[in-house]
Amino acid sequence: MNNKHNLILKEAKNSDIIFEDMQKQFPPEELKDFNTFKKLLNTPDYKLFVLEDNSRLTGYLIFLEDKQSKTIWIDYVAILKEYHGCGFGSEIFHIAKNTFKDLKGCYLEVEKQNPDDINTLRRIKFYTRLGAKKLDVDYIYPNKTGGLPMDLYFMPFDETYFPSKEDMMQAINHTFSYLHSDIKNTKEIFSKIK
Repeated sequence: MNNKHNLILKEAKNSDIIFEDMQKQFPPEELKDFNTFKKLLNTPDYKLFVLEDNSRLTGYLIFLEDKQSKTIWIDYVAILKEYHGCGFGSEIFHIAKNTFKDLKGCYLEVEKQNPDDINTLRRIKFYTRLGAKKLDVDYIYPNKTGGLPMDLYFMPFDETYFPSKEDMMQAINHTFSYLHSDIKNTKEIFSKIK
């Protein structure tokens, strides 16, 4: 980043602008409804951080902190469209890694590679360039239509740690019970993950 940028990542509570942007940037099958989103933000472990450049909102990181495993599960991460291509995507992860340096790393749900959709290929390349590794699991994202097959990645903050299969399954189970408690079939979906 050039020296004209003054980026900070800070916790925020005002979610209306963020929720509005999420509607534009994420597929409907990956979105929570507004009431569920607000309810989660009022819990202690679901956090909204915003990326600002000279006090201008440029992006956001929304995640579940799993205190037991000392990891975070990224629920949503995005850079506002007008700032795409400015390097803020890489920066939000670099700053997060420094901000949460006491944690072992983060889990990322990533759309499966689709050669007909260049954006899926770009996202995968972006995350792997930042150090994320695809986990060996048939992952399903719980949603109100039954579940969406996705890939699960892990990006270490502590380079000495990588989750075992048991660690990963515990993290998925914790995430499902916390983030997706409004979805009726999470237990059934969890049982299909191998």
